Amino acid sequence: MGEEKGNSMFYFPGNLVEAFKIRNRILGKVDLQKTVYFMKRLGVSVPFNFRWNIFGPYSYELAHFCDHLVVEGLFRYTGRYILNEKKAEMYASNFSPRIRKRIEGFFRRVEETCSTHRYDSVRFIECVASLDFVLQNVSKERKRKEVVYSLLGALKPERAELFKTFREDAWNLLVNEDLVRLA
Repeated sequence: MGEEKGNSMFYFPGNLVEAFKIRNRILGKVDLQKTVYFMKRLGVSVPFNFRWNIFGPYSYELAHFCDHLVVEGLFRYTGRYILNEKKAEMYASNFSPRIRKRIEGFFRRVEETCSTHRYDSVRFIECVASLDFVLQNVSKERKRKEVVYSLLGALKPERAELFKTFREDAWNLLVNEDLVRLA
């Protein structure tokens, strides 16, 4: 559970607005799912659970809720999400300064890695989230890098070759963000 105070569903739209401002853009539904997944992993109280899907960790409830936010006018969806700045002013966030700094740092490092290596940012964050989800859901005995890589390849055979190009950078990002706990 996240460290901020208050009802997570009440604050979620405002926290999503804050994450949107931190990221500057959300490049579609996969990017949105991974943004919220990492918000939760980095300590934000998110009222949705994630399960395995073809694109890695996915929340059906989040997808429906975001559709509702589009209908409500907070976002416009055109293949990517566009924030309605005027509507966004109506929502309150409850990010603590520590959480905000952690989220800013995490997504800055994602963007720096993608920029440095010319990775597709959506595919890279999909890889990072997928590795993290596998790590979170394997037994302690199986939490070794090569085992996790093998499991990821078996779970996402259509992405196995693509992910090989940046899984080492994805793993290192998780380690540097203190999200990998091997023992």
